[in-house]
Amino acid sequence: MYSPSTVSDAISLSLSLSLFRYEDNFDAVNNLIVTINPTSKSKITDFGGQDAFLNEISYILGNSAVATGFESKSEGGFKANTIAAASILGTSVRKDKEGKEYYTYEILTRTADGDEGGRHQLIAATVSKGNLYIIKIQAGDKRWFKGAKTECLGAWESFTVV
Repeated sequence: MYSPSTVSDAISLSLSLSLFRYEDNFDAVNNLIVTINPTSKSKITDFGGQDAFLNEISYILGNSAVATGFESKSEGGFKANTIAAASILGTSVRKDKEGKEYYTYEILTRTADGDEGGRHQLIAATVSKGNLYIIKIQAGDKRWFKGAKTECLGAWESFTVV
């Protein structure tokens, strides 16, 4: 996997099952995380279609406080009791040289804080040797259009599991 030179190892991991996490040296909003979880599935398509799989791993995008009974007024351009939104910009199934399938997603998330104008999330997932591997790359929208897009896409497209 290609790792951009502008990232370093993060000290704390955001998910307990993280294999590793890198953060941008300038702003932690830009980061890359790889998780590994045991699974009884033998290939990614055993999880069902891409929509079903994304619903199963939606925790990777964060949990909303609204689900726990939090109430809010209209904030950051959102209607009442809505503090975040996610738009799926693209999905695909790709195969590596060995024929292993990967589900891929490009998602744009926005939160009421308005920081960075949103966050681009690139996700790829596959199953290998009894484990589910997921890479999630996140970049702030402003930095995405200032050049982070190239590095993020490079890491995302080069993610392979043996």
